[in-house]
Amino acid sequence: MAVDMREERTRLWKIGRQRGRWALLLLALGSGMAFPMTGMAAGASEVEAELGLELPEGLPEKEKVEEELLGELDFSSVQRAMEEALQTELDFSQTVTQAMEGESLLSPTALGKQVLGQLQGEWARQKGTFLSVLVLSICAALLTNFSSIFKNQQIAEVSFEIAYMLLFLTLLRSFSYASEVTETVLGGMQDFMKALVPAYFLSVSMACSPVTAGVFFPFVLGVIYLIQWLMEFLLLPLLDGYVILVFINHLTKEEYLSQLSEAVAKGIGWVLKSLLALVAGFHVIQGMVTPAVDSFKTTLVSRAAAAIPGVGNLAGSVTDVLLGSGILIKNGIGAAGLVVLLFICLVPVIQLGIWVLLLEVLAAIVQPVSDKRMTGCISGISDAGKLLLRMVFTVAVLFMLTIAVVAVSTGLRS
Repeated sequence: MAVDMREERTRLWKIGRQRGRWALLLLALGSGMAFPMTGMAAGASEVEAELGLELPEGLPEKEKVEEELLGELDFSSVQRAMEEALQTELDFSQTVTQAMEGESLLSPTALGKQVLGQLQGEWARQKGTFLSVLVLSICAALLTNFSSIFKNQQIAEVSFEIAYMLLFLTLLRSFSYASEVTETVLGGMQDFMKALVPAYFLSVSMACSPVTAGVFFPFVLGVIYLIQWLMEFLLLPLLDGYVILVFINHLTKEEYLSQLSEAVAKGIGWVLKSLLALVAGFHVIQGMVTPAVDSFKTTLVSRAAAAIPGVGNLAGSVTDVLLGSGILIKNGIGAAGLVVLLFICLVPVIQLGIWVLLLEVLAAIVQPVSDKRMTGCISGISDAGKLLLRMVFTVAVLFMLTIAVVAVSTGLRS
């Protein structure tokens, strides 16, 4: 009886091979998978060769399929961009493989040690600035409180202005360092995303979501270049102008430019909010439509192939293996991209956060004893640092949101 069953399966396979050669090709093309098909007239054996599968021996091993699909993706540009941004020897391909195997990509212990080390290093770097600002503020307070000892009040005013100028120059040098850190991290994230997006959306197409990949890919590239233009030609120059306005506004006892400086700060905030709303709105709308279209097309082609006598069950099983492997690879690349973005942002955010915190502490310390102009200048530079942090957070959230929304919306199939 067992021999008869084997002979019957062999006979069905031969019949199904003749009837199913075009069904397999239709399945590969109609599902939107990015396989290099060489011709429409390929027979079943040629389709098997292109897919890297040996169907007569049964279903292909899942690991073999994943290896073949990963071989279609080129991570060399992603690796270069990551190394330039992180100055590390982290292997992106290995990180993707670890994510696909379910391994933890973040070690809480190692992450905590890195954060603690950055806190200590940043305090050592900013300690000199902290002490300089504190001494200058105390000197300005002495000049203001004991100005009555001067017969000529102009001497006291000029002395205060000299101390104020020294304070501002110290803060300006510190702000320039923070601005360079921000430009570096923004540039690193943009370069990494430019390299990641082609490979990521190719994996999305391999996961039977060609419509989603075709809609999101140009939009995400446009957002990357829009962010680059906004940061380079609008937001960072505006923030430099805001710092100058803060200095001029607190140079005199009357604040003549307070409304203008507040308007500039609010304008920067509105641009960041609008950018976040634009990208989030697009993701929400398209995330409800395009994945449903891909799911419908994939289901239609899969069921049409499954209805072919003799080869239907095998075609449906191959579809499940390919689809599952494609989704796993896509999610692995997305998870690795999120981890790399987190590492790119981690150190600069800690540096900027400590710098802003020190300025806030300084403003609170000198306010009871020093002139309000000194306190206002320190507080204004601190507000500029908060805007720098807000820029980094906004750009990081935009990129992470893009990867997460695409991964989640294309990860489910009916």
